[in-house]
Amino acid sequence: MLDLKALYGIEAFAPIPLAECTIQKPYLLERAGISAGSGSALLFLLPYYTAGGEGGNISMYAVAEDYHRYCETLFADIAPRLSQLLPGAKFKGFADHSPIREVEAAARAGLGIMGENGLLISEKYSSFVFIGGIYTDAGADAWEALVGAWPRGSYEPGRCPGCGECMRACPAHAILGGGHIDRERCFSAVTQKKKLADGDGDGIAGAEYIWGCDVCGLACPYTRAARAAGTLETPLQYFREKLIKTLDESTLSDLVMSGEFERHAFSWRGEGVVRRNLRLREGKDHEDRD
Repeated sequence: MLDLKALYGIEAFAPIPLAECTIQKPYLLERAGISAGSGSALLFLLPYYTAGGEGGNISMYAVAEDYHRYCETLFADIAPRLSQLLPGAKFKGFADHSPIREVEAAARAGLGIMGENGLLISEKYSSFVFIGGIYTDAGADAWEALVGAWPRGSYEPGRCPGCGECMRACPAHAILGGGHIDRERCFSAVTQKKKLADGDGDGIAGAEYIWGCDVCGLACPYTRAARAAGTLETPLQYFREKLIKTLDESTLSDLVMSGEFERHAFSWRGEGVVRRNLRLREGKDHEDRD
């Protein structure tokens, strides 16, 4: 049996039958040879908050190197070990680009609750978590022997109490209630647009962040509770090192010249989008739309 905490520092994980999940990209399962009807997934949380990453102009999910790189290495190590424990079974890791709606599935698996801001909220880590998963053609009961985790009896997703603090804190008024988000207004999404709509540039110019946004997560009572309990800080070393919490033109140019830019999550829309946001934030180009 794999000890996920001892081997990888993963403390929160749970299995779920794929039949209990909302499948949004069935072709990913088909390519892996996994049936949505009989297969299962082991979902786990990767906490990323670190105090060293707070206070800059980049969302904390992007201050360390890109978590996709971390997950690729993690999956490459876990999958062969699982194959040895359950010969003949197929295993495939997914994170972000996933076959299922990850937040809903993680809530159904019991790893947290669905927040008004559309994020998964863990009692231990609040919403500062990535969701990863190892998918298999074996049933959910197989995970008890593989990693010591068993499926829960009910798969109804839990939801946050709806105190409204994230809604009141949101600078773009994009949190509409009932778990509904106006994605066109969400500031995190706006900073990642290739082409800005009218008014978007002024929003970036007056904002705290030039990439992403942590306002709703930091306003959440679960974040305050996790901070007070001493559990908010990530135990995973990957998300505690090589931090870049503030970007300016000089730092960005150094990253591009050294080839390090591509190692970060803020690179996925390209250098031009980040430079545009910096120009807008510095008040140099309020009419930029590209």
